[in-house]
Amino acid sequence: MSAARPRPDGPLGRTLRAHTVSVDPWLRAAAAAGARADDVRGALADLEPVTAALVEADDDGQPGTSALLEVVRVTLDLVARGRWRAGHPQRAAVLEVLPALAPWCRALGGAVVAPVVAAAAVVGRRGVLDRWTALLAAAPPPSSAGLVRPALLLAAWRCGLVRYRDAALDAVAGLPAEVVRALLALPEDADVAAVLDRHRADRWWWPGAPTGAGVVSRAGGFTAWGGPWLTPPRAVAAGPTGWGAVADGYRWSVLADVHGAAVVRVAPDTDEPWGAVPPPAAPAALPVPWTDEVTGTAPDPDDPALVLVSRAHSYALDVVRLPAADGAA
Repeated sequence: MSAARPRPDGPLGRTLRAHTVSVDPWLRAAAAAGARADDVRGALADLEPVTAALVEADDDGQPGTSALLEVVRVTLDLVARGRWRAGHPQRAAVLEVLPALAPWCRALGGAVVAPVVAAAAVVGRRGVLDRWTALLAAAPPPSSAGLVRPALLLAAWRCGLVRYRDAALDAVAGLPAEVVRALLALPEDADVAAVLDRHRADRWWWPGAPTGAGVVSRAGGFTAWGGPWLTPPRAVAAGPTGWGAVADGYRWSVLADVHGAAVVRVAPDTDEPWGAVPPPAAPAALPVPWTDEVTGTAPDPDDPALVLVSRAHSYALDVVRLPAADGAA
């Protein structure tokens, strides 16, 4: 049985024929990289629904055609790299994310495609591709191609990719307030600048976020479940954030804010003390939903009401907000 192929009389087939000067070199490059002809034809057939979303409602066809040609180029590259397979986030970016961003593609053409597909590889690893797509689709198109990547970055941070926090906050400056509001899922009446100013000062504050005592975030996890560790970590006060961990014989820096948490392995040749100082004693009564032996604690350098906690029978680190002291506001 022959592989599926795009309809020759459809928008994609017509576009491919009209732009053979561009498409033929991409086909040859894919073949030279080892892509099978049937796989190429099948991938192009997969693009039929995407075609309709990109070219629909174009006044002159140019933005949609530009986006569609870039989709073809990127798709052929993914086939050649072995990434055009079910479950791969970059294939999902082409088939699911880009159609949801059809207004962006019609406004900005091919400038949207490659950044979205590249970013999906990172976002997909965190399992938040659907959430990221929804935030992007809720936002109006950025006003220029140069703002596409900052917009993608901002939405990724809002989905929990805390490693991009500083870059995302810096990217806000170039984006219109209505775009930022949608990408951050802020209420319609929220003052975007005021929200971000307050959040810069307190990374655990966000409109509507719980403020009571308890576990506010978790980081890490067992390798088989998508985490970084084979052995339970021990929390230590160390690293650039003041929160660190020791696990599997390595040092790890812990990054966290109200949107998410991450751990980053630290180079072994660093001279910085790492867990050499005995950890402070854990509070007598931690407001946590578990009963276990606490193996390490590290207070937040900026907020003593927050503490990073490790325990004997967990591969995760808990960020715990302590109860307010008696008489505290």
